[in-house]
Amino acid sequence: MTDLLTPEEAATRLSVCTKTLRRLRQDGHIRYVAITDRKIRYRPEDCDDYVASRARKAPECPSTSRKTRRISTSTSSSKVVDFTARQARRASAQR
Repeated sequence: MTDLLTPEEAATRLSVCTKTLRRLRQDGHIRYVAITDRKIRYRPEDCDDYVASRARKAPECPSTSRKTRRISTSTSSSKVVDFTARQARRASAQR
């Protein structure tokens, strides 16, 4: 017979809190053993199977499909004005 894990032990094994483990069980994501209606236990292999089912692999990104970023000298369609030149024009307009 396999040793059964308490919810606290299973949560520790999965690095989640007991509330998260309960939600995983209720949503049907992880298998469990119902000793009674209120006494729930987990088999270590069921915890391992859950972890294996959540493993993901990042998609490969070939270097030829990378988008190149356009480099622009202006930040928008508006003109970039020199601050000191603008100040000089304002000062001359006020005279």
